[in-house]
Amino acid sequence: MPARPIRVKLKNELGNSTSLPAGEQYLHLHGQGEDLLITFPGPEPGLCARHTSGRRRVMRLRVPGIDGQMPESWHAALPSDWEDITLAQAHSLLPGMRVLHYAPASRLFPSIFAPLMAKLDPAPLIPPAKSLWLPGPKNALIIPELAHAARDLGLDTRRLPASLSPQDLRRLLEQERPSLFLSVNFHGLDPYGENQALLQAAGVPTAVWCVDNPLHLLTDQKHQLWKNLPLYVTDDWFVEPLRGMGADARHLPLGVSPRFFAPGRPCPSGNDLTFVGRSAFPDKDRFFAACRIPQELAKKAQAMPGRDAHFGWWRQRLPGLALWPGNDVRIIGLGAETASAAWRQECLAALAKEIDLTVVGDEQWQALLPGTRIQPPVDYYTGLADTYRNASFSLNLTSLLLPHGLTQRHFDVWACGGFLLTDNTPGMNIFPRELAQAVTFSSPKEAAELLRALAADPKRKEDLRRAWQMHVLEEHGYCRRLASITRDIIPSSSTTENPCNPWT
Repeated sequence: MPARPIRVKLKNELGNSTSLPAGEQYLHLHGQGEDLLITFPGPEPGLCARHTSGRRRVMRLRVPGIDGQMPESWHAALPSDWEDITLAQAHSLLPGMRVLHYAPASRLFPSIFAPLMAKLDPAPLIPPAKSLWLPGPKNALIIPELAHAARDLGLDTRRLPASLSPQDLRRLLEQERPSLFLSVNFHGLDPYGENQALLQAAGVPTAVWCVDNPLHLLTDQKHQLWKNLPLYVTDDWFVEPLRGMGADARHLPLGVSPRFFAPGRPCPSGNDLTFVGRSAFPDKDRFFAACRIPQELAKKAQAMPGRDAHFGWWRQRLPGLALWPGNDVRIIGLGAETASAAWRQECLAALAKEIDLTVVGDEQWQALLPGTRIQPPVDYYTGLADTYRNASFSLNLTSLLLPHGLTQRHFDVWACGGFLLTDNTPGMNIFPRELAQAVTFSSPKEAAELLRALAADPKRKEDLRRAWQMHVLEEHGYCRRLASITRDIIPSSSTTENPCNPWT
């Protein structure tokens, strides 16, 4: 009867208890050379014998955080002629020698092994091209805006798929070294840090810009390496908790692209109001599967006014839930999203009774707002600007998933010639105070009163519209946002004079 396989359990780098699969099939040999480096022999060191026989030197990577979890029998099974080396020594030896790697270790301790394995066959260190690599889905927002902004800054753009395999990335890096790899919402960066490690080994500056709730996005990251990246967030509320987790978090708001929301005819001077938006969080049921919120908290949130029951409020009342790693933070998010949907529906239902309201969005609005004029969705890049220009007033309701957030409406509506009324959020602090106070409200009643007052004073409305349009186009274009990133990330970055002037 064959011997029963050894079962070894240890905690991975995220603190989760995991069994190490046993078997020679998990030992992968890489590279060439007379010496052999064993990154981790797995639970049965004896299985390495076939690969160590006849080697001049056999070296084993010593990782105290892993070795300390292995049983005494494992330590006793390590051959005495193996030389222990540190992680720094292992990095200094690569590339240029043969490596034996226990493959499951790359998923258990990616922050240790992804950078090490990336050095086995690194891309050539060629001079950087003046180019920006932008991974993302074909229909992604922000990506086209950034591509145009890159051209204004004198950078060529290469669009890459959102799900980029390490093998494909390695092949691309053999052909070109970009000036910057910019990931929006972690697109192009795999859950186990392999692509990040390949980019680092190739000397490619890399940054992430989270344009949605970053703590939700981090639930897909299964490694600690992301903390080494500049992490831009559009909502400054998240800077403090992310830095508390060891991240290099920086605030960078959304912006506007004059190519898609160019100044056009001004909106009319009537008293109608248009809201453009979804009825629910995209793919809500899948994302929040298995999440449950305490009913007592849900009732408290329902009784709170305005935007008070935002993500930060839920976090304070659910302190036992980890922000990362794991999916616990989605429970906080479900609370905020539930409150957000209620706030949005409350505002729209109340406004529909007071003024001439049109909702542009999905069919679910018909059930949520019976009797309200509902129009089908419009394409963001080809039809939305005209929708804003045709409305006397456009309405913004900011998701409670973003405590200090702004939306694209805060920039797009003004840039193209529309007029925006928006719920009050601390994110409005990036705009001049006198402009922000003139268009914000805290309740549906205030929104209706504000609309009526501005509709009755078309000169004031037009003066505000022009001031907002000039400010947004001059200060908040995506060209300026990208220029800010390149100044931070690209060594000796320089741009042509006034490359982000929206009036040229």
